[in-house]
Amino acid sequence: MRRTNDIWETTFGHLTLVLLCTILLGYFFSSLSLGIWFTFSIIWIVKAKQFHIRKAIMPLLFFSLFSFASVTWSIDKPQTIHGIGRQIPLFLFALAGMFLPNISNQEVRKILNRFSIFLSCLAIILVTQAIFRYYKYEFEGFLYYHELVSPLELNAIYVSYLVSFCFLYTLMTYEAKLILKLIKLLILGFFLIMLSSKMILSVTVVMSSVIAIFKIKRNSFRFILLALILLVFSLVITFANPIKNRFVSEFDTSYKEILNKESFKKGRVYTGLEARLLQIRVFNEMIDSPKSHIVGVGLDASKREIKKIHERLNTPLRFHTYNFHNQYLQVFAELGVVGLFAFITSLILALKRAFKIKYFLPFVAISMTLFITESVIWRQRGMLFFGALYVLLFILENRNESKEQLR
Repeated sequence: MRRTNDIWETTFGHLTLVLLCTILLGYFFSSLSLGIWFTFSIIWIVKAKQFHIRKAIMPLLFFSLFSFASVTWSIDKPQTIHGIGRQIPLFLFALAGMFLPNISNQEVRKILNRFSIFLSCLAIILVTQAIFRYYKYEFEGFLYYHELVSPLELNAIYVSYLVSFCFLYTLMTYEAKLILKLIKLLILGFFLIMLSSKMILSVTVVMSSVIAIFKIKRNSFRFILLALILLVFSLVITFANPIKNRFVSEFDTSYKEILNKESFKKGRVYTGLEARLLQIRVFNEMIDSPKSHIVGVGLDASKREIKKIHERLNTPLRFHTYNFHNQYLQVFAELGVVGLFAFITSLILALKRAFKIKYFLPFVAISMTLFITESVIWRQRGMLFFGALYVLLFILENRNESKEQLR
């Protein structure tokens, strides 16, 4: 019987790994992987005959169902119906996670270790390709940000989300092969810097420092890590480079103008912070009735209103199709206080759980922080990564949790 359970668990681990890997390989492959993963999960649930309900996942399931129900009061029903189709993966994750059997710490470690290796290999390929393109066209932009991952039509911020977690997970967990661990850290760390996501880089530096100070037991390893962090930081702020420029440009933000001006000049250049402040302003103008505060305007129904307000403000055309670039505002605007409460509750429960399973803390911390600047789970790649790791966090068997110390 135990042998049979091991086979099911191992197969589930392989399918979860494939799902995580295909997130970066296109929507068709990731959608197919999710379908196979969910089908296997349901078969395993039925086969195991252990129908215990995980109450901690109920807020996420309620959140998904409530977003579907919003079609009944949506101000743009066709757009909400389209949004429901996009949000189905999150519902499937929550549904499967409610009933899946527990899996061992060892199996989850295998999934995350192998995924980290996959990301490291992908980083080498993309950086190598970027270097060839740089020498061919003599354009420095190929080495950074969105251009670095453009061969796979990826978004640098979402790739950074995955890479940052794998970097921090590798940093805070023990591996028998120290050389392999150091190689992964160097590759993922370098790749993360080149991706140049300001928010994720900042969070990763802070969390790496905390891990170095409080979790790493070897003084020599702690000193080397902190010295490397300080060295990289010093190099970035001292010499002219695109990464430094991305941070420095944010100091040109005009808060009063963005929040108060009635119309903007054509050709105006906006910083990343200004673009997000504009979306906060749009949110304030959109939510103007008690009903919209309580249940929102409906899933994905904010798009039309966002466009109208941006047209009035005379902002660049690309802003007219932006979402709120803030998951909390996105949920509040479209699903109201009810949806926001369910969403935040699911995050708090995940954070509480992660304090018991420490190597998941980076995932929860990065997610909660990134949600301030991106509507992560309103995009398929963000939704698949968040949903897969959220489920792993709760189905992980916490009994006799590993007490390995970092070496």
